[in-house]
Amino acid sequence: MIKNLGVIGAGTMGFGIAFQFAINGVPSKLCDVSEETLATAKQKFDVYLNLFRSEGYEIRLSDEEIKKNISYTTSMEDLAGCDFIIESVSENLALKQKLFKQLDDICAPQTILASNTSSLKLSDITENVEKHKEQIVLTHFFNPPHIVPLVELLRTEHTREEVFNEVKAFLEQNGKVTIEVKKEVAGLVANRIQVAMAREALSLIEDGVVSEEDLDTAIFDGPGFRFSSSGLLKIIDFGGLDIWKVVLEELQPKIESQSRKFSIIEDRVANGSIGVKNGAGFYDYPGKGFNEYVMERDKKLVQHLLNTHPELKKKKEETAK
Repeated sequence: MIKNLGVIGAGTMGFGIAFQFAINGVPSKLCDVSEETLATAKQKFDVYLNLFRSEGYEIRLSDEEIKKNISYTTSMEDLAGCDFIIESVSENLALKQKLFKQLDDICAPQTILASNTSSLKLSDITENVEKHKEQIVLTHFFNPPHIVPLVELLRTEHTREEVFNEVKAFLEQNGKVTIEVKKEVAGLVANRIQVAMAREALSLIEDGVVSEEDLDTAIFDGPGFRFSSSGLLKIIDFGGLDIWKVVLEELQPKIESQSRKFSIIEDRVANGSIGVKNGAGFYDYPGKGFNEYVMERDKKLVQHLLNTHPELKKKKEETAK
């Protein structure tokens, strides 16, 4: 049974993963080579506790109890006694392989080891693991991981069934929604769908079909509006498979299906306009820093989370107190 958690990497993803479990009462150790990164993560705990509580997210523990659940370290050896360890460092294969080899050497035999990778193959990352081959899973969280519910799960050919089921149950008991990816494919499931949509959307802009602003409006107030309450296959069911059969036959040959570079991306990157981080991308972000814009986004995401998962809301009488 998983009783405590270790997270390697205290950046955006690692912080969010640790936060998710600490607020649910799971003792969690956050490990990073940088004291500065750990200090930033510690500050963010207060920021997000305030945000969650102010929006009516039900957190049963006090701030003091939550802070007792989280500890910080620069030493991987301090994770040796953890039941479950999630690696969430940068997408560098050599680094991840080194970390998993270290974990394989220092952890107890029953420790479950997971990677949060989104682009590298789990089988490559864990190729040097020997003692924990049957204790390996992939747990792909989505940014921001303490707000977006989905976690994609993937097992290796060696992963024991009971290990996979234990991880799945642990995640769901602590507020996550899981899916199983049955084959190891690049990008897993959600990112492949997202990239396919991005390719078509960028081609429509670049080919002069629609403006950037209208493209976003079309997604936000069209498919995105429906997706907020239903999955794609249910949307197809309501539209009628007979209708969708015709739509697919007509449109598939006409939509973007080639791998291509988009000048609207390439030119902006070349000019240094890479998005919110430096104040301009497709849109301008003036007058505020990156963190302020992130908090604005995350406030909206928490509100959306509570609208779509009302079981996470505080009861009205509790909120009024």
